Order: sequence, then structure tokens, then C-alpha cells
Amino acid sequence: MRLTDRVLSFHPAIVTIIFVVLFFGGSVAGNPFTLGPAASLLTFSVSMVAMIGPVLLWHYSLYRVASDRNALNVGHSGRRGFLFLLTTAGLLSLLVLLPMLAVFAPDDPAYRVLAALVPIAMGVGVISYFASIWAAANALTRFDERRRTVEFHKTLGTFFLEFYLPIGIWVIYPRVKRLLAAPIQPES
Repeated sequence: MRLTDRVLSFHPAIVTIIFVVLFFGGSVAGNPFTLGPAASLLTFSVSMVAMIGPVLLWHYSLYRVASDRNALNVGHSGRRGFLFLLTTAGLLSLLVLLPMLAVFAPDDPAYRVLAALVPIAMGVGVISYFASIWAAANALTRFDERRRTVEFHKTLGTFFLEFYLPIGIWVIYPRVKRLLAAPIQPES
């Protein structure tokens, strides 16, 4: 069994517990302590990686498994995997640049460069994050419909369920179980 299949086979209770623990743990770690601005931002960055990493892995697993199992109906096994890589690169660069920003004084030229790079990294990370969730929702909806294209409102509903993962996973879990039970399409 592939890693993506294993990640998707987790029961919704496990995914919800992991999400809630990481969310509240990250919130507690991200609270401003008397650590100083650089240490607080570093703590925030580490907690954000711990929160976003498993969620992004779950969405990637859903995208990959649905795309692979629907390859014959769609004509390919998915062409949007780069969005997950772009999300990872954008968010990791943001979380690396943010603590570095607190080290420099505002009149330092390095501060200005970092201050210009932080919004760019944030924009790339956030936009590609939403796009990757959309790609996963679209892949699952296309698998359910067994068609190359699906209606916008169906993908939008699945997108919202995936975006609010601790609640939405309970609704889409029967679809995920059907997805995991389907045979993998042989590659041609």
C-alpha cells in the first residue's frame, strides 16, 4: 500500500484529533511569550509547519489517489501536483523569511529586501494552498462522477468540505472509502 493510500485510510476521528491537537498546540506555541521577537517568530514558524504539513499531506494524498484511480476516465493521472510543491516552497520560504525579518533593523537594506520578499512568499504560498485544495476537490469530484469535467458547484461544495477539514472529513469519508476501494488504473 502506498503512503498516499495509507494517509487517506486514516479514520476521520484520527484526522480530526491530529488536526485539533496541532491547531491548539500551534496556537499555544504561537502566543507571544517573553522570548523576544525573533524567538517568537521562530516558534510561530515551527508551529505553522507542524500544523500545515499533515493537512497538506492529506490533501496531496487525496489528489494523488483520486487522480491515479481516475486516469482512464480523465485521460491522465493528474497534472496539478506542482501546486503542492509550490505551496510547500511558498509557505516554507515565508516561515524562514519571517524570523529573519525580526533580526534586522528597519533602516537596514537587508530588512527592505526581506520586507519585500515576505508578502511575495505569503501570496505564493496562500494562493497555491487554495489552488491545491481545489485540485484535490476537483480530483475527488471527477472520480465520483467518472468524467473529465464536472460542474463548478459540485467541486465548490467538496472544496469547502476539504477546507474545513475537521468537519468536512466526516462528510466526504464515504467518498474516500469508495475511492480507496477502487482499483488503480494501469498506466499506459
